[in-house]
Amino acid sequence: MSGASMTNTEMLEKQSWAVIGDVLHPTKPARAVAERLEAEGKTVSRVNPRGYPDSDGILFKDLRAAHAANKVDVIDLIINSRDGLVQMQQAAELGIKAVWIQPGAGSAEILALCKENGIAVYEGCVLIETPGGH
Repeated sequence: MSGASMTNTEMLEKQSWAVIGDVLHPTKPARAVAERLEAEGKTVSRVNPRGYPDSDGILFKDLRAAHAANKVDVIDLIINSRDGLVQMQQAAELGIKAVWIQPGAGSAEILALCKENGIAVYEGCVLIETPGGH
């Protein structure tokens, strides 16, 4: 773990999440993560830097927009590390202090940025580690 210390259990106790990835595509893991967190009673802001707000207004283009609409406590990063680094730079600017990094979404640069900014990092899979997981 890098940055500040927070366990997966402590992160899962937080209410407001931003899931960053291909959150609207029906077969992508990011959508399943967003739906699982919602099933756990969390408020979830869906962020896809490559997408645009859909007609229902449930998709944000970046973390800044999501945080402005609904203060984010924890980020679930499930996007390539290049785009993830940009979003984590925004997280540092916004003062968001926790990120859950899904397998394959992390990088040394993201971990260093989190450590420098006191952002708690947990690396694991929400789908496995939430009560509805396997």
